[in-house]
Amino acid sequence: MTNRASQVILLCEDHLMEVFLRRFLSKGWGIKQRAIRVMSYPRGQGSGEQFVRKQYPNQLKAFRKRQQRASTILVVALDADTDTVEQHHLELAKACVHANIEPRQDGESVIHLVPKHHIETWLAYLAKLSVNEEQEYKNRYGFRKRESDIHPLVDGLAHSCKNNLHLVSAPPSLLRTCKEFERIRGKLP
Repeated sequence: MTNRASQVILLCEDHLMEVFLRRFLSKGWGIKQRAIRVMSYPRGQGSGEQFVRKQYPNQLKAFRKRQQRASTILVVALDADTDTVEQHHLELAKACVHANIEPRQDGESVIHLVPKHHIETWLAYLAKLSVNEEQEYKNRYGFRKRESDIHPLVDGLAHSCKNNLHLVSAPPSLLRTCKEFERIRGKLP
């Protein structure tokens, strides 16, 4: 089995997050679109965060089964909203315990991306706007329905993360995400 991942599975809560992750993986790391599989999420129907939390144990179990045959990466992304980033990491672990599935292990190619408030906080930062993770940017900058506008922003982030460049005054949740990608660097092209 090769060390490089042949498939990346995305479990995310909405379309903007999917666009962000697809772009980050394809332009920043050279992962082909055909190697990225997105788990369907509730488009405008219910809580995306709740969907991710409920699906996570099943996807982790499927990841482990597939991992026996082919190198795989599972990317789990959900907004922290008004909770802390750490609370969401703990909730993912609790969801596994409730489903009788062992939570994510240190050596597994499973990463958790949890933007504080919303992905728009990261996008506002990448657009060189001053951000504070305690404020909400979801409706302020209107990235939704203009997904192609985020491509240059995500490209810059992918370049910085891939090359271990320091992100000046970056939101803490974004810095944590770059560390999450460091965990799987060996599985990426």
